[in-house]
Amino acid sequence: MFYNSIKNKLNIKNFIDIFFSNLSKDKNLYFPVKISKLNKKFIFSLKNLNYNNFAFSLLRIFLKDLEEEDIYRLINISYSSNFFDNVIKIDKIFNNNYLLNLNNGPTLTFKDIAMIPLGNLLKLLSLKYKKKFIVFCTTSGDTGASANNSLKNIRETKIFTFHPFNMISNIQRKQMTIFKNKNIFNISILGNFDISQYLIKKIFEKINNNKKINLISVNSINWFRIIMQVIYYCYSSLKIYDFKKINFLIPSGNFGNALSAFIAKLLGFPIEKIITCTNDNYFLDNFIKNNNYLNLPLKKTITPSIDISIPSNFSRIINSNFLKKYEMNYLNKSFYSDKIYNKNIINSIEYFYNMYNKLYDPHTITCLSSLKKENKKENMVVSTSYPIKFIFSIKKIMPNIKFTNNLKKIFFIKEKYKIFSQNFFVLINFIKKCII
Repeated sequence: MFYNSIKNKLNIKNFIDIFFSNLSKDKNLYFPVKISKLNKKFIFSLKNLNYNNFAFSLLRIFLKDLEEEDIYRLINISYSSNFFDNVIKIDKIFNNNYLLNLNNGPTLTFKDIAMIPLGNLLKLLSLKYKKKFIVFCTTSGDTGASANNSLKNIRETKIFTFHPFNMISNIQRKQMTIFKNKNIFNISILGNFDISQYLIKKIFEKINNNKKINLISVNSINWFRIIMQVIYYCYSSLKIYDFKKINFLIPSGNFGNALSAFIAKLLGFPIEKIITCTNDNYFLDNFIKNNNYLNLPLKKTITPSIDISIPSNFSRIINSNFLKKYEMNYLNKSFYSDKIYNKNIINSIEYFYNMYNKLYDPHTITCLSSLKKENKKENMVVSTSYPIKFIFSIKKIMPNIKFTNNLKKIFFIKEKYKIFSQNFFVLINFIKKCII
């Protein structure tokens, strides 16, 4: 498979080239030149494979310029021992619907499924090309902990992880800031996720790649992460397919997960609609329903991981602010959206616990609330995180609820992070000193 910039269609590259460059020269994201439907016989031949072999079969298509032996080793090292259950787990819930649990990794979030292989890929490429990597990550919740955990023991790699000050849950913050490894630098920005993302973009413009050092982003602008997420939508849709295509309800922040499901559909897997579920920050809902590109002020909610105004990955589908009518019709064949306001999320956490004796994290609740409104069958709700990560928010709603998880021990571990204002020159000078 080959790739080019979403704006410059003539600049065609292979996977290794786009992995090293992150963004194209015109500062835009990469996307496959063409995504062709896979042969139906090939798709259904994958149905009974375990997750590792399934992932290998698809990665061979996306990563043509990597040796098959390296791909196979990458998958097995990443998935054979890092997950406390299966890599993904599918549970049946009410009205013949399903819950796709993606949070069985070491940091209890879906990010681990892509981030652990990404860390191992960096290790592989570092040895192969004799390069050092300077890694940047900005997080609205779970990405930071997963990135730090996945890269903590990788030599020749330094990672700078940005999080918005006081805008993620305490446990999410502690999960990323308790690492004492010398290659990890945690930075808290006095501002929201969008500001953190903007600052990292400026850093990439100021610090150039060279023969010895490569700058890498591990956010979902990193195409390898999207590939690894595509795989679990292909796998799960095929596993429960029974002559009726599946709708996925996805809590959507930066649109990486929803984009991944869309690519799985383009490949020919049995997916009908991708339903993006947002909160009070409803850019996606507004655009998908009304073709209205509206950048609203960011609001802090009980679902911090989707507190994002304009999702960067959405530009991989749209290349302009407004789509023509026929383009919008094409988009609406695959996407629907729903917004669940903060007050409704709060009420729904208690409702689903009382109704089904099951505690869900606030992000999963956005999808369950949407599903309950529609009351349809053959849907799969995507669960991206564990409720323990939002213990304080949930305790305010249900004070008597009890949590049983050894994650509580992190409260007794000292944190390591620096707080910065939005002064870019102070920030870039700190980073340059750490890189030397």
